[in-house]
Amino acid sequence: MRKVRKRKDSNGAASDFPHFGLSRLLRPLSLVLGTFLATAAFAAETADSVVAVVGDELILASELAQSVDFVRLSQPDTGVSDSALKELVLGRLIDDLVLEEQARRDSVDVTSSEVAAETDANIATLKERFGDEERFKEALATEGYTERALRQRYEDESRRKLLARKLMDKEGLTQIYVSPGEAERFYNENRDSIGRVPGRVTLAHILFLLTPGPAADSAGQRRMTEVMDVLARGGDFATVAGSFSDDSKTAARGGDRGWVEFAQLPPELMMVFSQLKTGQISPPFPTPDGYLTVRLEDKTADRVRFRQILVRVPITRSDTARARNLAIAVRKQALAGAPFDSLARRYSQDPITVDSGGRLGEFLTAGLAPPFGGVVAGLDSGQVSEPVLSEHGYHLIKVLVKQPDKTLSYLELQDGIRNYLYQQKLGQRLEKYLDRVRGKVFVKRFGPAQTPIQAPFENSPHESGGG
Repeated sequence: MRKVRKRKDSNGAASDFPHFGLSRLLRPLSLVLGTFLATAAFAAETADSVVAVVGDELILASELAQSVDFVRLSQPDTGVSDSALKELVLGRLIDDLVLEEQARRDSVDVTSSEVAAETDANIATLKERFGDEERFKEALATEGYTERALRQRYEDESRRKLLARKLMDKEGLTQIYVSPGEAERFYNENRDSIGRVPGRVTLAHILFLLTPGPAADSAGQRRMTEVMDVLARGGDFATVAGSFSDDSKTAARGGDRGWVEFAQLPPELMMVFSQLKTGQISPPFPTPDGYLTVRLEDKTADRVRFRQILVRVPITRSDTARARNLAIAVRKQALAGAPFDSLARRYSQDPITVDSGGRLGEFLTAGLAPPFGGVVAGLDSGQVSEPVLSEHGYHLIKVLVKQPDKTLSYLELQDGIRNYLYQQKLGQRLEKYLDRVRGKVFVKRFGPAQTPIQAPFENSPHESGGG
């Protein structure tokens, strides 16, 4: 009887995980966590179709779809069409099972301690990329994933990787020599691509919003109070929006914003919608454009539909000058020795960074958007910029750490280059090894409806009556 492979998650539930191709099993499993976790969700127990049979095991369409999605997410610029990528990934899944079957026939196995050691090393490498344990756990929590489930996935991949190594060790295929001269030639031919390290910069800022003066603000509040009175007396929200809203894009539609992803909403709107139920109207609240009230129409886990009424409060030239003068005064304090993070906590109007002392994080120098790119280019580590105007207001930008572009020497890269060339040669030998063993295992491919796939795959060397 043919078996459908199901793995158990940490709670004992069946799940199908995407596989790496065999050539990847021999490489370090150091994946970017966000990409990895985004494709490692457990598959629902639904009706499925068979896309291939390998020995006495099946590959399901859901497993193939997950694997294709994984490759697309981890390598978005492959330049390969969907159909070609699907066939490539299916071939890799088949090779994974051929390898397992050959290991069983050759009595090659790995111990739990070997798998644990390999898994520990891979997870340690992954944590190292995040810098500390806290950031690693935050990333897990953001993706709704547990460290236990992550470890289970790595154990599965580590076992396959070790099986491949042992099979090739048994055949004497891992004895590969990469000479220093070969490695140095590779460096000289590829120095501009592999040796260049782009410049990076770590930034903090203080934001001074452009806010209206007291007179204009009071007028805006009075007008918004009139709007709320009309709504309180039973006025239809869409009709009131059409008559009173200063948002020309939505007023004609009764204030309808349509469906908006939560990720695209500013923090103040996110907070408002977290407290509203469908059909409710919010109290008015200030925004950079003026005073706003919203009516929640519908909401899902990741998006919201709502209507809005905006009472715009104009920003005048004197408002802009007031924000700039405050920024200049705060910069003088920073230049006189006042701690920048303390000044940010006191003066910054950026709700996202104020609690961290204005820290923005690390960026590629070449990837900074204007006007910040030009400003940062002229600053060294520790320096604070003049006030910089953006669509949000004036910023004081401090360069915390600046690392210029550089090219690594051969001595700095030689170990990595020799390992890369070793892996290349090992991958070539693995392909030749697979060519020999594929014919010993029964392999049959099927189309989406469990019908044979048309040529050229019907005559693929993967398909054999043996085994």
